[in-house]
Amino acid sequence: MNLVKPAPRYTLEELQEAYELSIPQAAQIMDKFGGEKASTDRFMRRCVRRRA
Repeated sequence: MNLVKPAPRYTLEELQEAYELSIPQAAQIMDKFGGEKASTDRFMRRCVRRRA
């Protein structure tokens, strides 16, 4: 019996919209973290995002 809830995950589109990423950037981050929200959010908090 598995009582642990599955970790929330991002879809490619959600990741793109949440962090204003291009498709290749979002795909690279998805590959790195498997779409796991907690790990991705922690990583993205540490990234410097430049806005034009």
